[in-house]
Amino acid sequence: MGKSLLTVVMVAAGISVLAAGVWAQSPSVAARDALVSMLVWGADLPVDLKAFPPEVRAELEKHLQRYRTFRSRRPKPTDPGAIQMVYTAEVRYEGKLAAVSSDPKAPALAAEFVDNLRPCYEWEGYHECPELEAKFAAEYQQTHPGGPFGDYLPLLEADRWLSAANAYDYEKDPEGAARCLRAFERAIAIARRSKSPLFRMAAERLAERGHAVARD
Repeated sequence: MGKSLLTVVMVAAGISVLAAGVWAQSPSVAARDALVSMLVWGADLPVDLKAFPPEVRAELEKHLQRYRTFRSRRPKPTDPGAIQMVYTAEVRYEGKLAAVSSDPKAPALAAEFVDNLRPCYEWEGYHECPELEAKFAAEYQQTHPGGPFGDYLPLLEADRWLSAANAYDYEKDPEGAARCLRAFERAIAIARRSKSPLFRMAAERLAERGHAVARD
């Protein structure tokens, strides 16, 4: 075999081995969907650590540890019913935000975020609640540059814009759906440039979902 041909064969073999290694570390769609859900809803949702490459897994482990050790200082309600449901939703939202950063100020800032947002405890399938969260996340990023949630909020914002677009579509409002999809594209473009490998991977999967919705 000639020297030049041997070189080509060796290079091709190296590329094949590299591609196989990358493929072996590529999480499945189901694993990436679980990652998105865990990040945008709460770290109490199941996610398979072993499914992710080392740099993402290491960050994910720290994220989950912060969530497990988080303790809200929000006063517990004494009344049953809807007030308890609101409390549970607010504490969960706090924990979700506190888990994204090792900044010691993150838990207190998470509580302040939730106090100002006043998130819905259930959406009922309509656009108002996810759109409220998307707008608030966008405004918070503008008024709190350099804060501990900066790498994460574009992902959360993008998810909520996509949810609002789907809700507008359900409500037979194509203009509202199109507007939310445009906002989604802006937010997801920022999320895909996050310094965090964990958030970038989730953003890539959310972008795939969003593009599928936009094409339908």
